[in-house]
Amino acid sequence: MSKFITSDRILDFILYMQKQSLSTNTVSSYAINIKKLKLFLNNNEISREQMLSYKQWLIEQGFKKHTINAYLAAANYFCGMMGWEDMKVALISITPYNMDYEKQQISSYDYEKLVYTALQNNKERLAMMLQVLCHMDLRFCELCRLTVGTLETGYVEVIRKNRKIKIKIPDIICENLKKYTDKKGIVSGIIFCTKNGNVINRSNFSKELKRLCILADIDEEAGSIQHIKNVVLDSYPYFRLIN
Repeated sequence: MSKFITSDRILDFILYMQKQSLSTNTVSSYAINIKKLKLFLNNNEISREQMLSYKQWLIEQGFKKHTINAYLAAANYFCGMMGWEDMKVALISITPYNMDYEKQQISSYDYEKLVYTALQNNKERLAMMLQVLCHMDLRFCELCRLTVGTLETGYVEVIRKNRKIKIKIPDIICENLKKYTDKKGIVSGIIFCTKNGNVINRSNFSKELKRLCILADIDEEAGSIQHIKNVVLDSYPYFRLIN
C-alpha cells in the first residue's frame, strides 16, 4: 500500500478521530497539523527518514518545543491510524522550569479577555503585541526584528546561540499586522514602536499590560510577560482586526 498523505486519507483521519470521541478542537488541530506534514512531504511518500527530517525541520524553524510536539503528535496519531507504526518518531523531551510550570502559563480564557479588552479600548498595538508574543516564538527583545519588510517575506530572522533562525509569521497575524500598519501609517521599519519611532521599552509594556489587566478584571500576575510567553500555541485563538 502506498504511503502518500492524500486528501481522502486526511478526511478518513478526521472521521476516525470523531469516532474516537476526540474533542472538536483536537480534531481541528490535528487535521491542520497533518496538512502541515503533507506540505512538507511535497507529494512524496511518508517514510521514517522523512518523519525524522520533518522533526528536524520543525526544530530549525524555531518553533517552541510544545508546538513541535503538537505537530509530531498529530503525525504519530495519523500513522497509527494507517498502521504505519514504524513511522512514528519520539516527541521532544521537555523539562519544566519548575513544578508550578503550568501555573506560569496565562490561561486561554485570560488571554482572550486581555486581547478583547485591548481591542475594545482602542489599544490595537497592545492587542497585536499580545497576539504576536503568544503565537510566535519571538522573545520580547526580538520584537524589533518584526518590521514592515518581514510582512512581505512572511518570516522574521533572529540570531540565537550564533545561529540564524527563521520564525514564520502566522497568516492571520501577518494579515492583522498589514491592517495595523496601514491604519497607523507605518510604511517601513519596526512595527511596534513609539510615536518617535523608538523601540518599545519592556518596562513600559509591562505597565501597559498591568493597566490592561485591571480593565479586563484579571489578576495582574497572570498577565505578566513571563506568563504570556509560557503558552501552548494551539490552545490560543486568533483575533482578526477590523479595517
